[in-house]
Amino acid sequence: MVLPSKAECNRWEMEVGSRGLPLCLLDSAFHVIPSGIPESVNSSPTCCLRYHEKVLPRKLVLGYRRALNCYLPAIIFITKKKREICANPKNKWVQEYIEDPNLRLLPPGNSGRVKTIRS
Repeated sequence: MVLPSKAECNRWEMEVGSRGLPLCLLDSAFHVIPSGIPESVNSSPTCCLRYHEKVLPRKLVLGYRRALNCYLPAIIFITKKKREICANPKNKWVQEYIEDPNLRLLPPGNSGRVKTIRS
């Protein structure tokens, strides 16, 4: 917990009178920095705006990520050229790809991005 210095509290007390101490305590309450919480806790997932319409050749795919909690649920395939292709998780070919034990589920990518991939 990070508290304002005594000098800051004294300055506030001089500026606002007896209300200085409550303001000092209120300020300290908003400056608490929780330790042990990773920065990625509040990160947003990468989401897709539309699906790639064609079947993606399996030989081009390195792995995939899930974006199932988005407005448009999707599987994001990562190609050998590091492109991210959004696919409909209900498509048969997508289900076959993610069931393939040789295709890796990759960790989430950078947060807060929205994908639009040309078909």
